[in-house]
Amino acid sequence: MNLLIDRLEQIPSLRDPASRRLCLDLLVDRLGVRLVVEDLPTTRAHLIGIVQACRRQHPRAVYAFLDAVEQLEPGSTPVQRARAAVDDMTALELVGENDRSELLTLLGGGPDDRLGEFVRSAAGPAAALIAEERYPADALATLERMNARPDGIPPLLVFVELLAAYFGGERADRLRQWNDRQAERVGLIEGLHAVRHEAITESPPQEVVAYLVVRVEADLLDADQLTVTHWRQNHPTEWCPRRGEPFSGDLDAVRAHVAELVAEAESGWARKAVTIQIEFLLPYDLLNLPVDQWDLEAGSGLPRPLGLHYQVVIRSLDRARSPQWHREWRRRWENLKATSGLQGCEEQWLWSEGTKPRQLGALDAKLAVRKDVVSLVLRAAPDGGKPGEVIVGVRTGVPVMIWHRSDSGRAAFETEVKAMMRDALPDLAENLRLLRSDARQAPRPGSHVGSRVSLLWDDPERPVEPPEPPAAPLEEVPAS
Repeated sequence: MNLLIDRLEQIPSLRDPASRRLCLDLLVDRLGVRLVVEDLPTTRAHLIGIVQACRRQHPRAVYAFLDAVEQLEPGSTPVQRARAAVDDMTALELVGENDRSELLTLLGGGPDDRLGEFVRSAAGPAAALIAEERYPADALATLERMNARPDGIPPLLVFVELLAAYFGGERADRLRQWNDRQAERVGLIEGLHAVRHEAITESPPQEVVAYLVVRVEADLLDADQLTVTHWRQNHPTEWCPRRGEPFSGDLDAVRAHVAELVAEAESGWARKAVTIQIEFLLPYDLLNLPVDQWDLEAGSGLPRPLGLHYQVVIRSLDRARSPQWHREWRRRWENLKATSGLQGCEEQWLWSEGTKPRQLGALDAKLAVRKDVVSLVLRAAPDGGKPGEVIVGVRTGVPVMIWHRSDSGRAAFETEVKAMMRDALPDLAENLRLLRSDARQAPRPGSHVGSRVSLLWDDPERPVEPPEPPAAPLEEVPAS
C-alpha cells in the first residue's frame, strides 16, 4: 500500500484538503454510498485513511476514487501511475498462499483439454491478451493479474464458478465454499451469487469452429521473399484471435510453413474444434495464389491439397487496411447475415461482364445502387495490382467474390456456380470444398474446374488487421 500512497501524494489536487473532500463527495455519486473517512491532519495520513476506508467499505471504491480524482485532473500522468499501483496491489492481495494451495488441490484432475476455454470465458473481452493456459497454476496466475469486471467480480472467481458448474457434485460444493470465502472477505458475496446463477443456468459450451488466418505479403526489401503472419482463434463465442510469430521465405518455404501451422492446429490448439477454417489475408497482387491447392504433407510424395480437407477462403488485405471502405462492407455483410438461412437468393448475386474500363465503370455504377448484392462472380481472375473487377468489388463493400483462375474451362465454372447459387450463401465455402473433392476424383484433377476456383469470403466482424497503423509512441520531454 505504501507505493499507492506515495503515488497519490504526487497528484497535485490531492495535496489540498478541500480537493480531497471534493473527491470524496464525487465518490458518493459513483458508489451510491458515503464512505466513513476520518479527517486526519496531514496529507499522507488523510490519504492513508481514505485508501483504508475504500478497501474496507466497498470493493470498487479505490478505482472509483481515482475516477473522481481524474475528473479534477483529466489525462494526468500521476493519476495513471496511481492506477497502475492499484492494479498491482489488487493482484497481489486477491488470494493468499493457503487459499491458492487449496484451490489448486480442488482443481487437480480437472479438464486440462478445456482449461483454456474456461480461462477465456472468465477473462471476457481481455481473452485476446492472454496466453494459452494448459496448467491450473498458470491459469490462476493469469487470472489473478486481471482487473475485475464492471460488476466488481474478479475473473478468478468467475473461473471458479464456471468450473464448479462443470464438475458438479461434492467438488462443486467445495469450490463454491472456497469462492464464498474470497467474496465475503472483499464484500462481493451478492455479486458472486449472481455469477453463480448464470454459470449454473447457461447452456453448455458451444462447439468450437477454429480459424487459422494467414497473412501473406511481399517483403518490402526483397522482391523474392514473402512475409507471413498468422492468427489463431478457437473461442466458441468471442472473436479474440491471437497473433503468432512472423515468418519470412520464398514461396516454397511459405507453403511448407503453412503446412506446419495446420499441423500445429490439428495436434495442439485446435485439436478439439469441430472444424478448422483457413483464411488467407492477401494483397491485390497475390489474390490469385492457388492457396487451396497447397500441399498439406510437403515432401511426402502423395499431395494432399489444403482446400480438399479444409474450407479455404481468401480475404482482402487492402480492404482490411482501408477504413474508408468499411462502412459499405459492414452494410452488405449485414444483408448477407439477414438472409443467411434462405436458399436461392439470386438477387444477392451479380455477374461481372468484363475487365475493360467501360465494363468496370458499369460494374461500379450497378453496385452503387444494388445494395442487396453481396456476392460477385468475376469474369476474369485478378491480374496483379491492375484495376479489375475485384478492386471494384472490394471498394464497394462486396464481401463475397468467386472466380476461375484459368482462362480455359469458363463454361464449366459458370455451370458449377449457378448450381451453388441454389443453396444458402453460408454454404458456399463448404460447397466449394466438395467441388475440390470432385476434382481430385476426376480423371484429370488438375484441369477440373474444382482445382481452379478461388473464393473471397471477407467477414468484417472478424478483423485481425488494425484499421490504421499504430501511432508512434509519444516521448516525454524533460522539463527545462
